This record gives sequence, C-alpha cells and structure tokens, in this order.
Amino acid sequence: MGANHARVVNSDPQCRLVEVIDVDMAAARKLAATYGSQYGDSLGRIDGIDAAIVASSTDSHFEPVRTFLEAGIPTLVEKPVATSLDQVQRVVDIAASTGTPLMCGFVERFNPVVATSKQLINDDIFHIRTQRQSPPPGRYSSNAVWDLLIHDLDLVLGYFGPGAWSSLSAVGFVDKSTSSLESAEATFELHGAIASTMCSRLWQRKVRSIQIATSSTVLELDLVRQTLTVYRNIAQEQFIGGAMIYRSATTVDVPFVRHAGEPLALQLQHFVELIRGTVDAEEERTSILPPHALAETIVTLCA
Repeated sequence: MGANHARVVNSDPQCRLVEVIDVDMAAARKLAATYGSQYGDSLGRIDGIDAAIVASSTDSHFEPVRTFLEAGIPTLVEKPVATSLDQVQRVVDIAASTGTPLMCGFVERFNPVVATSKQLINDDIFHIRTQRQSPPPGRYSSNAVWDLLIHDLDLVLGYFGPGAWSSLSAVGFVDKSTSSLESAEATFELHGAIASTMCSRLWQRKVRSIQIATSSTVLELDLVRQTLTVYRNIAQEQFIGGAMIYRSATTVDVPFVRHAGEPLALQLQHFVELIRGTVDAEEERTSILPPHALAETIVTLCA
C-alpha cells in the first residue's frame, strides 16, 4: 500500500512526495528513486513537511502516527489505525487535543458504486449483507477482521449514520497453521435493521460485495468491478385450481456509475481538502472510532 500511496501522491499536482521511509532501506531507496524523492529507514527529523501517510504494517502504525500528530502534522493512516481500541482512542484524542487533521484509509468510502447506491436509496434499509473474501495473503500483520471486515463495518455504519448497534453475535475460524483468525461472520442490529457481515482470507477468489434491501428495492454492489444492480419486484400472482400456483415479476436495472477517479486518488484529494480546512476535521475524526470499536468487539467474540 505504501507504493500505491506514493504513486497517487506523485500523480496529484497538488502534492509533492518529499520522502519515503521504510525499515527496509533497499525498498525505500527503490521507491524513492522512482519518484525522485529522499529516502530513509527511520523518521528522523520531520519538520518541514506538510502531511504524512502511514502505510506500514498494522502493528507498527501507532508510534509514527502519534509522533506526527504530536508534531501537528496532518496524518492519513491506513486502516486499521491500530488493532487495539485503546490505541485508536489515544490517537484520536491526540488529534483532537492538538487540532491536527487525522484520517483513516477507509478507501471504500470513495468507491463510486457506494456513492451511487446512496443516491438511489429512498426508503429505510431493513437488511444489509456484506461479503469480503480473499486468497491467503502470504504475510500477516493482523487478523481478517482488522484487515478485511473493518472496511465493511465502516460502510455499514456509513449507510445508517450514527447509532449504537445491539444483539451482536459472531463466529470465527482460526487457521491452525498461522494461529490467526482468518474467517469471521458477524450479525448485529442497527437502527432496527439487520446487518450481516462476512470476511475470509482463505477463499480462492477475491470477492467484495454488498446487498442492501429496502421495502421497495434490492441493491447489489460489486466493489471490485464497481458495478451496481437494482432489483424491484413489480408483480406477484398466485393461481389455484389447475393453474400456476405462483409467479413473480422483477425489474432489473443497471444504473450508470460515474467513475470520478481511482478510489485511492479520491481519498488523497479528500485528505488534501481536510488539510486545507474545506472538510470538517472533527466529523472526519469522530468517524474513525465506531468501526474500530465494532471490529474489536467481533474479534473478542471470535476468540
């Protein structure tokens, strides 16, 4: 992800990539050479920069993020901010006390099908179901809930707005070869609706999908292909006595999805706006904690 962030920073005319930091000096040197920036294997002096992006392994996020925020440097940190709710709270508190913009890399917020789907929902959601599956990653710095499911937890909360969840239940599968929670399913109630979420890093194909049911429509989102399908049932018939017992008719609509750009690049633009003050820093900051709190609760239940 660090290389991806470097690429979008370099391609954005509003930004300049000043320095690449990686504990692997050879990796830092190679990436920096691509974009003509400085490089190093430790933070060192951090004065003179306008913002920072932390995209290191999950278990190493806390210290650099804290360092940047305490220095008053706006920071975008890859999700999750940390795998401890206590550390996430501490980071959020530092950002609030120093008045420093903080953003978590919930890149799916900028997926065009998510924005389009919200425009098409005209009545209350009563059920939302998410699936996020991937093949084994090869290296591990956090479990599947923190790595995958937190994206969907953030999206679910985004569809419903602020509110407390209840009736949460969760089950998980721990891979014996890695001793890591690699699959999990969680169901909970939010604003009177049911949310069903599932993640796995043991599947043989990549899946990122959401189904949203309201009283008038069902929306199916494919976040990988960035496509959206809307279903509406328009008729149901039942015949008795020698005729067809049941028949239903459903319309299928594939709305146009406006692709404003790569989600990661759109995320960077949002971060720049946050730094410039055209995005509400407090609103951005308060949106970080709820999906992390929900993720930690699910991990605890699956332990």
